[in-house]
Amino acid sequence: MGQIAQRGNGARRTVVVATVALLTLASLSLLAWTRLAGAPPIAPDSTATLDGMSIEIRKTEWAVLNHVDNGQGGYLMPDQMMPGAPTGNEVRLGLGVTLTNTRADTQGFSLVDEFWISGGLEPEPKPLSADTIGDLSRLGPGTALQGTLYFDVEVPDGEDPTIPPLYLEWDRGGNAIRIPVQLPGEVPEHSGH
Repeated sequence: MGQIAQRGNGARRTVVVATVALLTLASLSLLAWTRLAGAPPIAPDSTATLDGMSIEIRKTEWAVLNHVDNGQGGYLMPDQMMPGAPTGNEVRLGLGVTLTNTRADTQGFSLVDEFWISGGLEPEPKPLSADTIGDLSRLGPGTALQGTLYFDVEVPDGEDPTIPPLYLEWDRGGNAIRIPVQLPGEVPEHSGH
């Protein structure tokens, strides 16, 4: 009787190991296929909905960070005095957004894990640099919040039709989409920080 129980446990272990191996292989295949499938689709306008949440880009603006007024005309701060500020030829782009929970239950989100900026002169998607939403990570049923997502980007001089447009990339629940970003006009002067 003891040998029969041991054989049964060994067979179950084999089935469990085989199932785990098969699921691991399937998930790795899906990940590889997603990477090879190319860029996510482009939203037709400034709104998108993914996995129970929607976002709308309401406005774009340049965040001017290189001048601090000291009451007597101000001064330009060097990079080392402004940790986290854009460096080199980068400027900070703010995207005013409305994030809405479209479901009847509470939805969690992570700005840092879900949003990037891509296109333009950026060879790779760039992560979020800052935001005005803070530590909020959940929205109740049917609720919305407004805030600004900031990204440090290098912007071309003039309009060059060979440079791709900028996109807000959103990846949520394994689904992804790119939302076109309209630049807010003339780039602010940028002469060090």
